[in-house]
Amino acid sequence: MRFSRWNMNTNLNKELKRYLMILIGGVVLAAGVSFFLVPNKITSGGTPGMAILINYFTGLSVGTIMLAINIPMVLMSMKFIGRGYAFRTIFAIVVIAMAADLFIEELKFPALTQEPLLGAIFGGLLIGIGLGFIISSSASPGGPSIIASFIARKTHFKEGDLIIMLDALIVLAAGFVFPTLDSMLWSLLGVYLTSRGLNVIISGRPSKKLIHISSNNAEELKTQLVHKLGHEGGVVIEGSTLHSGNERGLLMLIVDNSKVRAVHQIVEAADPTGVVVVMEASELMGI
Repeated sequence: MRFSRWNMNTNLNKELKRYLMILIGGVVLAAGVSFFLVPNKITSGGTPGMAILINYFTGLSVGTIMLAINIPMVLMSMKFIGRGYAFRTIFAIVVIAMAADLFIEELKFPALTQEPLLGAIFGGLLIGIGLGFIISSSASPGGPSIIASFIARKTHFKEGDLIIMLDALIVLAAGFVFPTLDSMLWSLLGVYLTSRGLNVIISGRPSKKLIHISSNNAEELKTQLVHKLGHEGGVVIEGSTLHSGNERGLLMLIVDNSKVRAVHQIVEAADPTGVVVVMEASELMGI
């Protein structure tokens, strides 16, 4: 009985934390739209982007348009996305719409900048950060992200990448709606920065690097790396080159960003012919 009550309290706290993060994400996203994009005639992807375009033609409030687009889409897709996910998504949609209308229509906050470059940069980043908080809380801000979430569950594509692809199509429409192509170009910059902000929140800023080292002296390199870096992880794979067929070892290890230069120096000293490939290591598990 006590365990059941503890488990119920744990689930409740987890769900409340999700809704709090969605609330924060929704307000941040709405701030990016209200303070930076709308005043500078810059659109974004997703429902906010569609709402900005429709607002330009009709004068209807951005929040009202977002609700009109999103709520029916969520209700129609409830059986695919699950009831809990749908309720959190509806909450996110309402928060974004209400916050956007509060900032633009009620409080009538002035634009924080009239410079389109700054509008695209800070608007895009704020939207990306807001999206990250919402998506990482098992919800969606609505619009194309609902479609992206469904596709991501059924395929190997990342949800963030699918959102950006769909967003790009919406942004291209800005070139036909707004008077100049400048708005579309600024909007594309904003979408790119949205993707960066989104990935930082979802995946975290990579603090480690994945390093591949191809060497004729793999065993010596392994000894030097462990001795000088204290590195206990990593894998040594025996193989051969594609053209000559000569035996060659491949070391694969994950190190902190601060140790990449030290790895280069160790390889240069132990095997001047060694080949080093450095990649970002994100979404790590078991380390």
